[in-house]
Amino acid sequence: MTASTAFPLPAEARAPLRISTRSVWLDQVWHLDGRRPGSNRADFSLDWSFVLADDSRFSDPRWADWREAAKLFLWSLKLDPPPGYRNAHEMTIVSVFNRLRMLIRWMAAQGYRCFADLDRDACDRFMTAMAQRPGRKPGKPLKSTTLQNHANLLTRLYLQGAKFPEVAIADPFPGIAPPFVRRDRGWLPYTPDAIAVPLVSAALRLIGTPADDVIALQAQAQSVYDHALANGISQTKAGFIVTDAIAPFTFATLPGEEAAWHEAPVTSTKQLRYVADRIYDACFVVVSYLVGARISEILGLQVGCIQQHPAGDGSESFAYLVGRIYKTARGIDGEAHRWVAPAPVERAVVVMERLTARLRAQSGRDDLFLAMASNGLVGPAARIDLPVGSTIIRRLNDLFAPFIGLPDHEGEPWHLNTHQGRKTFARFVGKRDRTGLHALQAHFGHVTRAMTDRGYVGTDFALDDLIDRHTQEETCAALEEVLTATALAGKGGRMIAARSQFRGRTRDGDVQAYVRFLMEETDLRLGVCDWGYCVYRVETAACFGDERGPNPVLRTESTCLTCANFAVTARHRPVWQARRDRNADLLGHPDLDPVSRQLAETRIAECDRILGELDHGKDARHDA
Repeated sequence: MTASTAFPLPAEARAPLRISTRSVWLDQVWHLDGRRPGSNRADFSLDWSFVLADDSRFSDPRWADWREAAKLFLWSLKLDPPPGYRNAHEMTIVSVFNRLRMLIRWMAAQGYRCFADLDRDACDRFMTAMAQRPGRKPGKPLKSTTLQNHANLLTRLYLQGAKFPEVAIADPFPGIAPPFVRRDRGWLPYTPDAIAVPLVSAALRLIGTPADDVIALQAQAQSVYDHALANGISQTKAGFIVTDAIAPFTFATLPGEEAAWHEAPVTSTKQLRYVADRIYDACFVVVSYLVGARISEILGLQVGCIQQHPAGDGSESFAYLVGRIYKTARGIDGEAHRWVAPAPVERAVVVMERLTARLRAQSGRDDLFLAMASNGLVGPAARIDLPVGSTIIRRLNDLFAPFIGLPDHEGEPWHLNTHQGRKTFARFVGKRDRTGLHALQAHFGHVTRAMTDRGYVGTDFALDDLIDRHTQEETCAALEEVLTATALAGKGGRMIAARSQFRGRTRDGDVQAYVRFLMEETDLRLGVCDWGYCVYRVETAACFGDERGPNPVLRTESTCLTCANFAVTARHRPVWQARRDRNADLLGHPDLDPVSRQLAETRIAECDRILGELDHGKDARHDA
């Protein structure tokens, strides 16, 4: 390994080195220039005076040489990173610092006095000590991804030691890959359908008429409050005047519901603020789950962030949410980006623009998701800023979930975080079987059409990767089901059942290996939908699909039944049975016109054909 020349600063030349616009090398606290909406300013501050096991501080003179080496290592990650690593930006620097601080504290407690003391045995003992630490949740172990981060720190120290002797340590993992390998980088949990569907559905409900109610009530209350203050009335007495003024307000009763969507009267400005905050939370959920943006990108949105752009072929126009990506951008101000915005997202932006209008007027800021630190109405000394991520998480779990009556998951409350919207969005878009998404299907169909449009330009490659992964996982699962099904219906299903190249190799038990072979080595594609699978071949597609796949407009149950590509397994039986039942009920209407009656009879016959083939396949397999 050759020495680098990108960061050749001798010790005497480092003192005046500028770390940021606010900090130099010798400062006890490094204040970085990083900026990310939803983060505290303190999140970008590195305090080198942290306390060690003997109650000394790392900023004490006795630790000067070790502290200098630690600073050198950390800043070299930005200016001259190890081979195969990118130049670290501010958030990475902060993360590495936090792990480096933990390592130094452990080393000092063990009697080590410099990085060179870290031999192979010491590295093993450090990893063991980290593995024994409790996880964030009571009774839960530390996540393997956290352990992998500690292993990565040791690896980086070793690699940088070839350039900077002050940070050199022994090879922590000689001849082997580091332990706790993180194969699914960035793969955080998505929200299960049983939680995500009621969560998003409730949020969609709240941003409609309920949002109009709350915005109107808030505007009335704020006007009365401002008038009282302008007449010299104290804030306390002004609050009582507001309470009397808004007491007659009643909330609307939504179509199909028997009572008002929220109880009246609102008896205090604190209660009003509580309800307004739930509309805010609903808007955040809608944008997060229907766009797939990160929390920093959502909180960074500005007024007027919805733009309309025509499709590549000029056939229609798509709405886009315009903002900035911060996590993968090289500059501190992020990188411009636009996300597809279905109609509910447009509505959520409109609601937020109205809901936070007074906060923007008073603060002079254009941020869409501004919030106020105190309860009640906007007063002359109101503290207005963007919330931090932990505040959003607390509100979603402690306030919003109970407000909408979010159900438990497997007997326990599901813990929401700000990553899940993005992960769940990727899964929703990647899903082809959207049976369980109910009213959300149309929104994701819109997004899918826009993302495949030739005029769409996106730079959120990490989101694309998430979507692709979910799509591949679903396709693999579907292929495995088709290859092992005891009964198959549809023209394509009968073809698969009869051809050994599709099913013969599954008899040796290595189904997953064969699925991987089909995915990687053949041009076989499996389209997934609510009512079956499409073993897609463009030349036999009854829906007139193209090289990209089935035509989503002409792809219907009746069309698929005529198609040589179509296969149905037992998991689709409920869809076909429900279709038959709906049409049988339709036939019971005495006023049904002849054309509709014939259509219903045709659909019943189609369903009977599929259900019969599934039953026949079962019987034949059992007799064999």
